[in-house]
Amino acid sequence: MHLKDATLLVVDDEPYYCEIAKDWFEREGCRVLTADDGVAALAVVEKEKVNAIITDIRMPRMDGVEFIRRLKASGSYMPTAVALSGFSDLPPREAYDLGIEAQLSKPVSRKVLISAVEAALTDRAQLWAGPALPGKRVAIEAQFGTLQTARDHHQIAFGRGGFCMRSDRMVPDDSGVEFHLVFGDQSQLLHGQGTLRWTSPEEHAIGVEIARVQEGLDWLSELARQNKSVSFIPRSPEAL
Repeated sequence: MHLKDATLLVVDDEPYYCEIAKDWFEREGCRVLTADDGVAALAVVEKEKVNAIITDIRMPRMDGVEFIRRLKASGSYMPTAVALSGFSDLPPREAYDLGIEAQLSKPVSRKVLISAVEAALTDRAQLWAGPALPGKRVAIEAQFGTLQTARDHHQIAFGRGGFCMRSDRMVPDDSGVEFHLVFGDQSQLLHGQGTLRWTSPEEHAIGVEIARVQEGLDWLSELARQNKSVSFIPRSPEAL
């Protein structure tokens, strides 16, 4: 979806930030709705079809985290979400599991905010189809049975923008990775690049945001489309 075709909801208890974001995105052709806290935002979403949400984290009555949590739990639909905050209130693992695709610190520039929302609205097949990313990356390799078997045994889980899987390969967060995943005796290959967003040595689990796909693009894109109401990156392979 293009920005000019999108309906956005900006949620912030500071009128200044609502007005600034509203102006920025209306200049891009968007329809922009506003709310001053999570309670008001839930009321808007009940009445309006929203394509993307830009929400502050710290707000009175209901903060941004609780708002997104309730929206996800409603089981209706999950718009793409970008979180803004002057504080590091939300660990990446929890944010991605809730469905938040990007966390940006206030103050944020117009270019950065627009770019984040634009990427969130782009179809994954288009987003992941670009040329391979340059530079050396950490290799992540795994072989599974069928996808269903891997899910049933809690080995891997896919979200709208990435996957988490069992792994003993622990590298620093935000490291570039190249993944090569084989399903069902090589009948389905997934090969691409991404970013390691979180690791859990205690649980032997990692979370990867996908950036490019060289093999298995159609299959992986369809998995993403089927997960519109779940996490961006699940917090555990047991999540689905």
